[in-house]
Order: sequence, then structure tokens, then C-alpha cells
Amino acid sequence: MGFNPFKKHDVVSSEMVVGLTSLGKQKAEEFSITGPKFEVMAVLNERGPCTIKELGEETRMGTSKVKFIIKSLVRSQCVRVQRGEEAVAT
Repeated sequence: MGFNPFKKHDVVSSEMVVGLTSLGKQKAEEFSITGPKFEVMAVLNERGPCTIKELGEETRMGTSKVKFIIKSLVRSQCVRVQRGEEAVAT
């Protein structure tokens, strides 16, 4: 296994804006995820796209914990990173 310069890295900054996917919205509304992941998803479902920093403030979790949760939710296709105009339009 060598270095792959084309691999997408899981870099999450506190100013990154994230939002629920349709799958994430469905899971949040069905309460099918529990614990801290659900808390993050509930905030995103209620408020719409937020920065990692805002999610930390809303959920009273540390930024590093929120980043870890977001990485997991992105991998499970419940949350996606919002880029450019998507983030500004919210």
C-alpha cells in the first residue's frame, strides 16, 4: 500500500459547513441514530447547515469530538460538506 496523491483525505476544519443528506434527514426524523451522533444530526435537522464550531456550541461538545462525529456521519452518508454557494445560501 503506497502513497496515493488522489485519495480524498478526511480533513475537517471548525469553519467547515456541513448539512444533512436526504438519508441523514430521514434517520434524524426517525430517531434511528442515538447518542452524540443523534444530537449533531438533530441540530442540523432543526437549524440546517452549520459550521463545526456552531455544532459544538449547540451540542455543548468539544470541537474535536464534533469533528470525529462528522467524519463518521460523512462516511455513513448522513452528512455532507457544503461548498461554495450551498453554504452561503443557507
